[in-house]
Amino acid sequence: MMALLKTLMMGWITSCPTIVLFFFITAVAIPAEPTPPRPWTTTTLEKKLIAIDGELQLLAHPRLLSGVGPIGYRSEAHDTAGHHEWVEVSFDDEKTINEIILVPSLYNTPDSTVQSDGFPEEFTIWAINDAKGTKRLLASFTTEDQVLPRKSPLSVPCKQAIATGVRLETTSLSQRAWDNRYVLQFSELLVFCGQENVALNSTVSYSSSDNSPEGARNPQFLVDGVVPYVMDANTGTRSTAFYTNVPTDPTSYLDSDTCHIDINLGQPTLINGVGLHATDVSDNVPQAHPNKFGLPRRLRILGANTVDFTDAQPLTEYRLQTEFDAGPILGLQFPPVECQFIRLIILEPDQVLGDTLGCIGLAEIECLSEGKNVAVSSEVTTNLKPELIARRDRLPAITDGNNYYGAILPTRVWLRQLARRHDLETQRPIIRAALTTAYQGQRATLESLFWLSCLLAAIIVAIVFAQRFLKQRTIYRTREQIAADLHDELGANLHAISLCSDLANTKIHDPEQLSPLFQRIRDLAHRSGTAAKSCVNLLESEGLYEGLEADIKRISERLLNDIDYNVHITGEENLTSLDPKTQIGVALFFKECLANVIRHSGATHVSTHLEAKPRTIVLTVSDNGSGIQTENNETAKTSPTSLLRRARLLRGTVVTTDVPEGGTRVTLRTKIRPHWF
Repeated sequence: MMALLKTLMMGWITSCPTIVLFFFITAVAIPAEPTPPRPWTTTTLEKKLIAIDGELQLLAHPRLLSGVGPIGYRSEAHDTAGHHEWVEVSFDDEKTINEIILVPSLYNTPDSTVQSDGFPEEFTIWAINDAKGTKRLLASFTTEDQVLPRKSPLSVPCKQAIATGVRLETTSLSQRAWDNRYVLQFSELLVFCGQENVALNSTVSYSSSDNSPEGARNPQFLVDGVVPYVMDANTGTRSTAFYTNVPTDPTSYLDSDTCHIDINLGQPTLINGVGLHATDVSDNVPQAHPNKFGLPRRLRILGANTVDFTDAQPLTEYRLQTEFDAGPILGLQFPPVECQFIRLIILEPDQVLGDTLGCIGLAEIECLSEGKNVAVSSEVTTNLKPELIARRDRLPAITDGNNYYGAILPTRVWLRQLARRHDLETQRPIIRAALTTAYQGQRATLESLFWLSCLLAAIIVAIVFAQRFLKQRTIYRTREQIAADLHDELGANLHAISLCSDLANTKIHDPEQLSPLFQRIRDLAHRSGTAAKSCVNLLESEGLYEGLEADIKRISERLLNDIDYNVHITGEENLTSLDPKTQIGVALFFKECLANVIRHSGATHVSTHLEAKPRTIVLTVSDNGSGIQTENNETAKTSPTSLLRRARLLRGTVVTTDVPEGGTRVTLRTKIRPHWF
């Protein structure tokens, strides 16, 4: 059994590196507790960031409008945010709506950026149907939605609804910049049915209004179609606008005394609106002209199905009265009319300061059919004599679908892209920060794995060296054990045989006493042979050792046959927990002590005391022999090498002293290791 345990122990030591490596890999690969999957892994964050950057390259830029123009609507100012304000846009009849876009009023911050001013923090949007007397909630926003800060429009998609108006009600206002008072303020409120802004030029009602004295703020500016941006679609081809002077001499025109521009749609088409894009002003800062430069101050639009306009019918007429009545894009709506030819009659051209001649400049004329431009690439003509046209080659640019910055997008698409860009640019720093954190975590993990790998390598190297050391120590201790066992067991037996042989020589003429001596010599020889066969492991010998108490008494009886002795044992109950190997070692130590007494001391009396405590065992052997010849008999002396070796094998200590009355005392102390250990 002990041999099996020893074999298993050596096998464990041999496989220890593999076991350590297995547990290390298991500890690293499998957490102690299952962790839920992270919603944003590093790969997901990288893909998300790439997708955001790719989409941003395709979205319109929020290029800001400059110069003089309408700012929008603003309510009265309040000292607290919780004041209730509302604004309502009423249509001329029922409309089907599916999206609302809110355009903020903007201000320049002290750090040279632009932010919304007076945009509400918490508000609701309702669809009003006066015909049915219903009020349906379309959207609701709180501070948790984090719509602020922003400089771009807010797109509010909603379920399709039939309404006669849209109402916005606030529950929490935000502060305006210049005095930190709370107001409700917008640049534009657009309501879409498809691509058409059905709120354009509709009636506006409100809870309160703070109209500016200069006329830049007015509730009606909330639906005038003017937004604080210049269309920069970030796609398409850059195009230079058409521009020319408008002479007052009637002979300058081919067929009438008034300048007009005609567009041939190619076939009769149902249209219900026209969009005029002013000439793209200089990209210098500051600019030389206002944003609406080139737009006629007064114009009339006709529609016809014949090229000579004999069946012409008026579509709409427009007149610029103040500087705040138009922006770079002028949107005009009218009832749907089917026509093939559109004529723009310039009743009063724009005027350049310091110039006596009028002028007209247009980047694009859109003929709209429910918000869609059906005039792209259409033929454009004018009655102005060709030699008087300043930019004759740019006349086709009026319908090429591009402006100075690229493609001209439908208003809904353009503003939705601006809103989408805001959302992505808000998300991007968050994704970037999360990705940076993830990279830092990966770097920390890699560093930890590196140092853990170094630690594991060091442990493996240490285990290899420890394994070699333990193997060498095991070999040495085995050799030492065998040498000690042979010396202590066989040496004592051979010395006893020698003594019995000498005694037999003296009794050679007395057969009755000689026969027991021969039997004793035979028993000692047999025991020595058995011990020699089992010298590698005395535990495997059967009948050689019967227990420490019995062995001490048996050894005393055999070796001290002619010497007076006594044996005193205390704590016998503690000997049962003493492992057999320790019991044999103590017995061999005792046998070596008696052999030394017989060989060297000449003692006539030997006293043995074995004290077994719960945790220690003390063996004391005293004799009245010649003792150790030293200068000071009271001083502890160095024990014989054989006893030191046996004590070391027992992991104990041995002390040899002289007895004052004469003789020697040897004391062995060792700890009790339980049998199971």
